[in-house]
Amino acid sequence: MMRQVIFGLALVALPALSQAETVSSDRIEAFVAVMAENGCRMSPFRADKIMPAAGFDDKAETKAITERLIVEERARIIDGKLVAFGGACGGKLDYSGRERFFAALADNNCVMTSEQAPTLLGRVGVEMAEVRLLMEKMLRMSEVRLSQDEKLVYLEQGLCDTFKGLSGDMAKSAPTPKVAPRSAEQLRQDFLAFMATEGCSMTRGEADNKLPAAGFSVKEMRPVIGKMLAGGEAVMDTDADTLTINKELCAQ
Repeated sequence: MMRQVIFGLALVALPALSQAETVSSDRIEAFVAVMAENGCRMSPFRADKIMPAAGFDDKAETKAITERLIVEERARIIDGKLVAFGGACGGKLDYSGRERFFAALADNNCVMTSEQAPTLLGRVGVEMAEVRLLMEKMLRMSEVRLSQDEKLVYLEQGLCDTFKGLSGDMAKSAPTPKVAPRSAEQLRQDFLAFMATEGCSMTRGEADNKLPAAGFSVKEMRPVIGKMLAGGEAVMDTDADTLTINKELCAQ
């Protein structure tokens, strides 16, 4: 009897397996391209709306393509949505802070200490301020749990399995950390150092080209230069339209 049950299950699986093996690479890449046009993630409801219009109206085929992508580790089911990686979706997937948090824990044996948090989360692009906002909801949803002394965070096993192996990809697409704006004095010092490399003098035309390339914006430099002019640290030759820094100051 058991042998018959197993054989029956195998027969049921054969059509899907056979179709997954026969789906052409062109159809798979076309499917991923449609995914890419829609943010590389799609819910079943959205797929029913979008895929038929894109030429994927055979549900057996789309199921086979989905299974093939998952087997080849080019897609995963995350939060009930199909999420595609690679191909047209390579580098385009925008991960949420919550997903980045889960991946960081998943690739750290599903646990993280408070000391590890800044490094592990920073690597995947999650700021600690964002974590504090997320934690309450994640705890309430039982997605994570804390140790009794609250020094360890444990990721729910199902989520750990889902997000394992993704932190490397997320690290590559991590947002560029926000850089704190320079103070007026720091701008002044950086500007003086730059002007020293330019002979302490520069025309307006040269400034328009060279200052942005050196990391200075007109908006931030206008008050700095104005203060230098007022304090006698620089002079403006209106006829030659040239700014010149006091040579003694510039040479420091």
